[in-house]
This record gives sequence, C-alpha cells and structure tokens, in this order.
Amino acid sequence: MSEEEIFEKLNQALTEGDDLLAADLAKQALKMGISAIDILNKGCTPGMMKAGEMYASGLGGASLTDLLMAGEAMQAVLTVIRPHLKAEKSEMAGKLIIGMVEGDLHTIGKSVVISMFESAGWDVIDLGEDVPLNKFIETAKQQNPDIIGAASAITGCLDKLKTLKEIIDKEKIPVKYMVGGWATGPEFAKSIGAYFARDALAAVQLATELMEEA
Repeated sequence: MSEEEIFEKLNQALTEGDDLLAADLAKQALKMGISAIDILNKGCTPGMMKAGEMYASGLGGASLTDLLMAGEAMQAVLTVIRPHLKAEKSEMAGKLIIGMVEGDLHTIGKSVVISMFESAGWDVIDLGEDVPLNKFIETAKQQNPDIIGAASAITGCLDKLKTLKEIIDKEKIPVKYMVGGWATGPEFAKSIGAYFARDALAAVQLATELMEEA
C-alpha cells in the first residue's frame, strides 16, 4: 500500500467513525516509516475536517453522533501515534489549554473540539470539566500556551468566562482567549473581549488565523 493510499483510507476511516480500522492504519503507517506528523496532517486532518463540515452542513444526514464517532476514531489514532508526536513536538501547530469552567460538567462538545485541534496538529492540554479559574491561570503560567479555550453550556456560568478574561488581563498572560459552548455567542464574546467560534471546525480555523497573525 502506498502512502497516498494509506492516507486516503485513514481519512475515510475517520469520516466514517471506524476507530478499529483507523488505529490499524495508523500502525501500518508507522511501520512504513511515515512520520506521526504526516499521519496527523495528511491522514487525519482532512478526514476530521470533512466530518466537521458534514455535521455543520447536515450533508448526508450527518448528526452529532457521527461527529462523535469520528472523534473517537481520531482518539484511536492518537493513542497509536502520540508517543511519536512527542518526539516531533517542535512541528506542532500550536498549544491550546481547554476546559469547562467551574460549575459546568458537560463533556461532549469539548471532546469534539479537542479531537479537531489534535487532528490539526495542536498540542492540547485538557483541564477537564468543572475547572476552577485559578487552574486555567496556573496551567497557563506553567505551559505557556498560545490559546486558552474556556467553555460553558450553562448561562449561570457565563460570569466565570468573563472573570477568567479579567484575570488573564490582570496577570498579563500573553495568550489569546477563546470562548465557546451553547450558552455563549459572538455578542457575549465581544462584550468580554474574547474570541468566539460557533463549533469545533470554526474554532480550529480561527485558532489557525490567530497563530498566523502572531
């Protein structure tokens, strides 16, 4: 099997959410001497982007379940190639710290965002759910990320997103701040001086643009 064929099959496995096939193809690619970065950029990113576009447009009746399955296939590939990615870390697209703010235990949306960023070659630090604001700040000071992504699906937690931005500014942390989640929106983000992305695909595209501006 040629590199082009294995990348094509891997992209298809991700789009179709076939985690077992995706992991097997990733192993085959490594044995062929293909770098982990190339597996990510050429074998995963197009497939995840297509899955995201299909979900966003409803193409072929794609649902959130389909997107989550694609995310699971992506995670299966990452499990295989992650040790190799660490050795090639200098080539990563950027570093993102992400988490659901304190009081919010939702996981689905964040999991999809993480998969999309990792498929695009980002080093992602997942703080999890119900994250205290000081944990975002402490981690940022230790890890020096390019972007902090905080989200909430609960309107009652929007004040936490605002407060986090205020702390970032007060502590003069040199980072871009993105917000997301069902409870947020472009107007809210603008009101607190943050960037907003409507979904995982848009978040990756925005993050890429922000990195190009830096």
